[in-house]
Amino acid sequence: MDFEALKARFFEALDQEDGNVVAAARAVGLNRNTAATWARKAGVRGRGKPRPPAHPGRAEYERLRAAGVRRRDAAAQAGVHERTAEDWDQGIRQIGHSRLHPDGRMIVYKTGVTIIKPPLAAVDAQLHPRFLTMAERETIADMRRAGHSLRAIGRVLGRPASTVKREIDARAVDGIYRPHRAQR
Repeated sequence: MDFEALKARFFEALDQEDGNVVAAARAVGLNRNTAATWARKAGVRGRGKPRPPAHPGRAEYERLRAAGVRRRDAAAQAGVHERTAEDWDQGIRQIGHSRLHPDGRMIVYKTGVTIIKPPLAAVDAQLHPRFLTMAERETIADMRRAGHSLRAIGRVLGRPASTVKREIDARAVDGIYRPHRAQR
């Protein structure tokens, strides 16, 4: 059976099963994770309920701000709290009882803790060629796990084996090289 036909059968079963994703996946013989992904991408969540919009007034607020309306006035017209409007303007996302700032700070209001997460831009930043990139570090980890020699890894990266050895020795934790930790 082709992929599209299976997907169509899944959505038919989803309608018959009253929106139960797991039951619909079982009915067509599909992995429930694949079924959940298809349902999520179609905008359906548990029991066939449509996914609510991110915020009902956000589109109106953005339209008003693009037209040059002041934040306070745009928030009032869109029916949005002024603090929420300020967060949107500053690129702050609210996640549960915490706020994630664009610079990577997450302030958890229930506990009063500030967590510093490096933004993805900092992880993917362009470095001087003498530093290893994230891709090179992942290659080292993969090839090391596969049992390749230091020289073989160095040849693939175009770097000396001594550089690879220093990297592994300096940044391995309990004998296991962790590329993302090393990059941070």
